[in-house]
Amino acid sequence: MRLKDKIAMITGCGGDIGSTSARMFLEEGASVVLVGHHEESLQNTYNHLKEYSLRLRIFIGDVADFDDMRDAAAYTVTEFGRIDILLTCAGIARHMPIDQMTVDIWKLVMKTNIDGVFNICKAVVPYMKEQKYGRIAHVSSIGGRTGRPGVGVNYAASKSAVIGLTQCLSYELGPDNVTVNAIAPGPLNGRMTGTLQPEFVARLKNGVRIERLGLPEEVAYAALYLCSDEAGWTTGEVIDINGGLYY
Repeated sequence: MRLKDKIAMITGCGGDIGSTSARMFLEEGASVVLVGHHEESLQNTYNHLKEYSLRLRIFIGDVADFDDMRDAAAYTVTEFGRIDILLTCAGIARHMPIDQMTVDIWKLVMKTNIDGVFNICKAVVPYMKEQKYGRIAHVSSIGGRTGRPGVGVNYAASKSAVIGLTQCLSYELGPDNVTVNAIAPGPLNGRMTGTLQPEFVARLKNGVRIERLGLPEEVAYAALYLCSDEAGWTTGEVIDINGGLYY
């Protein structure tokens, strides 16, 4: 029960990493608010976790909308009294060469992947500062660490920005006993990968030393550590989970 009696918000809970992390956090004793903008996907996650219904809530909102995230934070405090943990998993990908990428597609990815992280942090941080405790973890990507075949510049830029935000915010919030860290997964075997053409997935796996796709659970275990008291002196770090794929 590594998160016993902790209160967690998780964005992007309609996706693989968010939903897997939610289950793990609940199993470890946390109360969890599932945050997402796609009601059907979020409800599906809730239905798979309904044995924890006394410690589980849903908030429908778009991370790209600050007012939604401010309301999500306020809802969490109303329901559970405080916010101890924030895990940001919301993200989208629109991979294509820059000469095929429209300005609108660039803005869409940036709005979700980095503006969304800023919005939820801005909404949650005042509560954590007031209570002098917090654990924040962001899901970035290997695409934000290094150039990768087929990864769009919009996605790479947004995920790199998440790392910059993580490092700066960790410095800012350290004196308030709030840690801020990030996770940079490589290609995972999940719903997003399942929508891609097999030849594109093969390119993404090229160079992986442990020759398989990663699992959402392997990312969730890192999130569990970073959001626990075991990581109380770990901040500003990026944990790479990529099977040895560093280039």
